[in-house]
Amino acid sequence: MGIGKATALELCAQGAKVVLNGRNPERLEKAYAEFKEKGYDVIAVPCDITKISDCDTLINKTIEAYGKLDILITNASVSMRESFEKLQPEVFAEIVHSNINGSAFPAWKALPHIKKTKGSITFISSAAGLHGMPTGSAYSAGKMALTALAQSMRIELSGTGVHIGVVHVGFTQNEDQKRVLNAKGELVAVATRPAYLQQTREQVANAILKSIRKRNAKTILTIMGKVNAFMVRFFPSLVSRIIIYSQKRMKDMYE
Repeated sequence: MGIGKATALELCAQGAKVVLNGRNPERLEKAYAEFKEKGYDVIAVPCDITKISDCDTLINKTIEAYGKLDILITNASVSMRESFEKLQPEVFAEIVHSNINGSAFPAWKALPHIKKTKGSITFISSAAGLHGMPTGSAYSAGKMALTALAQSMRIELSGTGVHIGVVHVGFTQNEDQKRVLNAKGELVAVATRPAYLQQTREQVANAILKSIRKRNAKTILTIMGKVNAFMVRFFPSLVSRIIIYSQKRMKDMYE
């Protein structure tokens, strides 16, 4: 669903053979049927990418089906909507685990095959990976960690021809069924965001593929995201004040 599904559709439209992954077998099977109906060459592998054994299965089935692996996009993660103070420790740990290991584990298993093809590993991060966001402490921590992971891998893999990229996604139009975790680990609706700040899933998917084609080290989506990155680098304290002010305005608007 969401950005992952949109990116897979765009890859298929451009001629790629795609492996679909998800934790929900029913939703995955439905997506698989949609892709096959369009005539796309896909397989579907249900697994939890926060489990290293499942990542083993995912990559092995990919190689069995297609013989090689050119591109890995790690997009799956768990988000949240709660203050750090109220967040239960086990929920914090789950969110961090999903956002860091949910990218590191599949990358670890895919890397030997990516090295053979001089392919690409792209981590999907967020604007929350540029500056910590309120009610998103664990999510922000996990997304920021992806930058460090990518930087380390990029240095270690220098000269191998492997591309390691990070795409910082901004506010995106969510599907109605998208949920995030609250303080107790219960699934709740995503916070309301102004429509004018959101990109479509298709716009995000095209930006991800463009980043892979150009083999960019870092891609920041939306004008707001680019301004945010500039401000965080040169005027960090001002960014914090702006976020505090914006949160107060949005709270007042929707109360």
